[in-house]
Amino acid sequence: MIDLELLQHAVLDSRDGITIADAQAEDLPLIFVNPAFERMTGYSHDEVVGRNCRFLQRGRTEDALGAQMRDALDQGQGFSHVIMNYRKDDTPFWNELSVSPIHNEHGTVTHFIGFQKDVTQRMLLDEQLRARNRDLESAKKALEELVTLDALTGVYNRRHFDDRMQSLWKISARTGESLAVFFIDIDHFKAFNDRFGHQAGDDALIQVAQTLAESFQRGSDFLARYGGEEFVVVACGMEREPAQHFAERLCQRVRELDLDNPNTTLGTLTISVGFSVVMPRDVPNAEAIVAQADEALYAAKRAGRDRACEAPGAPGFQSASG
Repeated sequence: MIDLELLQHAVLDSRDGITIADAQAEDLPLIFVNPAFERMTGYSHDEVVGRNCRFLQRGRTEDALGAQMRDALDQGQGFSHVIMNYRKDDTPFWNELSVSPIHNEHGTVTHFIGFQKDVTQRMLLDEQLRARNRDLESAKKALEELVTLDALTGVYNRRHFDDRMQSLWKISARTGESLAVFFIDIDHFKAFNDRFGHQAGDDALIQVAQTLAESFQRGSDFLARYGGEEFVVVACGMEREPAQHFAERLCQRVRELDLDNPNTTLGTLTISVGFSVVMPRDVPNAEAIVAQADEALYAAKRAGRDRACEAPGAPGFQSASG
């Protein structure tokens, strides 16, 4: 028999959104959402309980897909689809949604449990790779129309990061989770552009963005292009030891791209990473942790680049060479 307290912790600590709907009430209202759902959507528990989860679709889901999902629920069956949802601030995201029925001892469906995963970055990167073989200009125009996204790399842009960081900060402060912020900079990128040309530079930015997106795939991870050759990642609930591991692994994965850059010590494209891990109550605001990670990035550069450094002044500060 599974320990109920253990099960509760697993649900609350899950990195994927989890919802429970009442199958015996009219219109299947939600009766529970976990903190990861709140982070993903921007809605609090109290704002969504009692509502049908379709409000996230804003009436924009394709009729055929909507009818298919409703038919499955009417028959007490589960389903799994990737659908476009919208956060509280109306920004779109691709939601990998899986719904399963829960039966009582008589075989009657009493509830539906849903699992949500934000797969926006995966969907956009996949689409971008396909689009490059079809019509690069058309793909670029389509991405630019999504104001929250960086048109070149397909990840979120600086403007959306600034807005989202505030939201994640408030949620983490309420839930008591730690926040990790990673600043990533491509080493000697201007020299790389000057030597190989801007098209090669754009291709390198896309490959680095894809590598970062593949490294941070939890529903609580948030990746953005901060500007130029800089990227930033926010990871909710990540502790210092895993953060150190992830930062070092990022450096290694970019080295493994094996892109020539004669200006670096290794002769290949490398990155520097600065990161900071804090509890929200220990710093005055969201900007403070961003500033700490930025300071750590400059420490990594001063130490020779191609390495990860934790924010100076953080407990147990240390730098890690690749």
